[in-house]
Amino acid sequence: MRTPMGGTVADGFERVADAFRAQLDSGAETGASVAAYVDGRLVVDLWGGWADAARTRPWEPDTLTTLFSTSKPIAATAVLTRVAGGAIALDDPIVRYWKAFPHPATTVRHALAHQAGLPAVAEPLTPAEALDWERFTAAIAATPLEWEPGTAVGEHALTYGNILGAILRGSTGETIGEVVRSFGVDVHFGLSEVDLRRCAEVEHGSPDWPEQSVHGHGDLWARALGNPAGLLDVDVLNGAAWRTGEMPAVNGHATARGLAALYAKLPELLPADLLAEALAPQVDGYDLLLEEGAVWTLGWRRDGTWVGMGGIGGSSAGGDERTGYWMAYVTRRLADHDRGNALYDAVEACLA
Repeated sequence: MRTPMGGTVADGFERVADAFRAQLDSGAETGASVAAYVDGRLVVDLWGGWADAARTRPWEPDTLTTLFSTSKPIAATAVLTRVAGGAIALDDPIVRYWKAFPHPATTVRHALAHQAGLPAVAEPLTPAEALDWERFTAAIAATPLEWEPGTAVGEHALTYGNILGAILRGSTGETIGEVVRSFGVDVHFGLSEVDLRRCAEVEHGSPDWPEQSVHGHGDLWARALGNPAGLLDVDVLNGAAWRTGEMPAVNGHATARGLAALYAKLPELLPADLLAEALAPQVDGYDLLLEEGAVWTLGWRRDGTWVGMGGIGGSSAGGDERTGYWMAYVTRRLADHDRGNALYDAVEACLA
């Protein structure tokens, strides 16, 4: 039986469907969806494979899967909408909103641009503790700074969303999940009982994927992604705490259509001047966690005219300002970015 696949592409985007079908047929992909908007028009809307490890539940148009760091710009957008509304100021100290935060020189802008100096938590935690909002947020506040805020940059792998969420809760009383729900797209932090029924089971692309994802990338990376130990186990990632809680740096859930729609909707969510500032480079330098050069905006990573974010496991979302597309690819098979990159290449070839 051939791996199931559904959806549509607009005329001229057939090679995206061909590339996706090839991934499903080869086994490189076992369950995913991909969507793209060009100038506000949905031109790619595809899904395929299986939503469960037993291969009994076909992937549907509304199947959700977890996003890892692809979640970060979504959390940033939630905060930026409240900046637009005047409830939060970018250059205010975080402590104005999060009263228990002990670092008075750290600003909201530092947090959004991965310059806050708190990319890893010092206290060893269990996955259950990290997925407990109050427990993990308190552990972040109790962690000594890796650098003085604003003087260096390093992706805040697991801490990013809780820092932003604490700012948001202190300013308006809202959670990131509550704000994102108001966007009207199929993107979520904290799944409801109804949404749990359409959530895909993730699986490791290889038995050593968790080990490879944590180790061999440098000390700060290992400390940031390795605490809590066991967070990348499938029992955790497919568990209720991960799916229903909020760890907004990494545990968003979405369909590709919903995630691409969120990017396409950014001009509606943010005023033009703030959106331009949010997508502009804030820091261009050596990222101490990634151990490579990186350009960070207020929530997104930038590479020339491309703006977006990917996560470990292979999911990603973003687009090219020059060609005018926004795209998302979400997968339950946790592996590298080759699959997503091939689909981005196919979309760009269609626009060439």
